[in-house]
Amino acid sequence: MGVVGGGWADRAVGAAARAAGWDAAGLVRAAITSAPWVIGFVVVFFFADKLPLRRRWIAPVFVWLCWCLAVAGGLRDGWFAWSRRIDDLRLVAPVGLVESVRTSGPDARIFLNPSAVVPVAALVPKLVDQSITPEKLYGLSRSPARWRDEDRSRGFTVVLISGRLSDAKPLIRHLLDSPDWRLAIVDNQGLLFLRGSGGSRLEAAIPDFSTTRERAIYLAQYALVLDAAELATDAKRRMDEAMNLAGNDFDVLIRAASLAASHGRWERARKLAVRAATLRPNSFESNYPLACALIETGAPEKAFALASRLAAAHPDDFATLLLLARAARASGNFSAETDALERMLRLVGDEPEAAMRVHIHLAQSWTRRAFPDQALAHYRAALAGNPTATEFRDIREAITAIEKNRLPATP
Repeated sequence: MGVVGGGWADRAVGAAARAAGWDAAGLVRAAITSAPWVIGFVVVFFFADKLPLRRRWIAPVFVWLCWCLAVAGGLRDGWFAWSRRIDDLRLVAPVGLVESVRTSGPDARIFLNPSAVVPVAALVPKLVDQSITPEKLYGLSRSPARWRDEDRSRGFTVVLISGRLSDAKPLIRHLLDSPDWRLAIVDNQGLLFLRGSGGSRLEAAIPDFSTTRERAIYLAQYALVLDAAELATDAKRRMDEAMNLAGNDFDVLIRAASLAASHGRWERARKLAVRAATLRPNSFESNYPLACALIETGAPEKAFALASRLAAAHPDDFATLLLLARAARASGNFSAETDALERMLRLVGDEPEAAMRVHIHLAQSWTRRAFPDQALAHYRAALAGNPTATEFRDIREAITAIEKNRLPATP
């Protein structure tokens, strides 16, 4: 399911990592990457064999040119990967958070958000709760109400949130507000909540690193986690430190762009994302925040073109499709908006709360296109998804307006 783990290639790599570790994941990734080239060469030689003898030279020349292009691209990508390699495990996995909970007793129940499962399983497999499916895990992270129901049925003692923190933003907000939980640890890889109200938050000490770049990356990562914990002042201070240390580094730039975007500083986010994209033109990490910034800075057509490329490369990623829908709407391409939302609806599957919100967006999209029957169908489907009182009232008002043949102008 794309909502949980990206496309099929990401899921295959993740499964290999869980089954046999990081080396197996690397082999699977290499196989997936090389498969199109191998298949392409086989196809070329198959058809070349059908050509007259005097024209069969075309095939080896074509293959030689492709090989040159592949080598050039590989050298470019290899140089970039080598120049931004990270050798310290603390910068790629939640080592500190896992060390804090690995000695938990047999009765402890640890909740992990979806993107934390693979790295935690690679470090300490016993910490992963096998009774929760990936689909259910995603739903619990996105819905505090469902998470509370699961917590009541069999209480969690620890919540470890790492990786893609945006997927667990509603849960983080709930835990920060709850008197039953306290934020115990914040570091560059995520947040650790413990049940109970006693004790204070442990301020992470900045560890020593062998290079200035690694320290800057740590600070940039730490800044985004602090921001997710709603510690905006600390987040800005740490990001400023990171930029002062390595302001031209790709890994620092993309995080600085994300932090600027989260605070609505869209011009700064755009400039930082453009600098990152200059270093890595085809990188999802730089182009995603750039597309977001383009929407907010009055360039919706450019945002739509960029979001379309991202969605083509990541067709099963919920966040990318949402970005595409936003860009399509901003550029006035309501048909493309509807198409992206329909794809999102297929991804959410049986997650009622997520499906309800997609139904609302779809109803609004169909309304903008002046298709009342489709809009009514999606509004009514949204009513079945347990909307809040305010959402219920707004949906009923929209339905009433449409039924009176008075299509409202949705924002």
